[in-house]
Amino acid sequence: MELFAGLLTTVLGLAGSPGIAIDKIATDFLRGQIVRADVLEVRVDNAPNYQVFLGNVDRIRVAGRGVYILEFLRIDQVDLETDPISIDPNVLQTGKVVLRRPLQAAVRVVMRSEDINAALRSPNVQPSFKNLSIDITGTNKNPEILDLIDPEITFLEGDRIRLAASLQAKPTAAKPNPSKLDVSVNAELKTIGGTKLQIFNPKIELAGTPVPERIAKAFTEGLNKVLDLRQLESKGITARVIRLELTEGKMQVIGFAKMDALPEQ
Repeated sequence: MELFAGLLTTVLGLAGSPGIAIDKIATDFLRGQIVRADVLEVRVDNAPNYQVFLGNVDRIRVAGRGVYILEFLRIDQVDLETDPISIDPNVLQTGKVVLRRPLQAAVRVVMRSEDINAALRSPNVQPSFKNLSIDITGTNKNPEILDLIDPEITFLEGDRIRLAASLQAKPTAAKPNPSKLDVSVNAELKTIGGTKLQIFNPKIELAGTPVPERIAKAFTEGLNKVLDLRQLESKGITARVIRLELTEGKMQVIGFAKMDALPEQ
């Protein structure tokens, strides 16, 4: 959200500047805020032009392809389009962006399995998979400290997702060379009420053997809590998923977000 506030400050701060190509300046600003992008374009629609002096913009459109918002995370496609924007021009001079009405935007994001897996294998993310407390029995009584090795996500036809990894126990005096335990999850991924991404009908296997139902249920319930978009509401963001589509190797999410206020720069 700080990024979008900066974009608005840049666009509206150019009001009245003769000979300025606002679209190019806005695009250059966004390029300066991300790591890199194969394609990144910003278009600012405003007619008549004088309304920008009043803090009004008809629409801002952003189109990106091969966008790296982080050095290790590539987004295949992102398209964003706002509703009309209105801010207080008197406050803009102080560097703040005060909305006179909520900001709404529609967004479309496409991600590839291979890009997510590249991120999971990066040195930035790998430490997150070390020394995990995992209860394989599902009783919550004897958790083991394990490392998650070679995590991999695959998007499948029919809105299904496959998660695979190996669990590696820590060496001990009794087991100086513990073996790895392969784990895989194959499940449906759906939206509920536009606010939740939910895992359904998970099939979980350890070393090729289906796990007991109680473990699959505990896993699903825990993961579904993380995928609840209503958690963003505490930050003043209302987000909804309009469409979720998983095909071989790709995931497409179409949704919208509404913000009553933008964070200060």
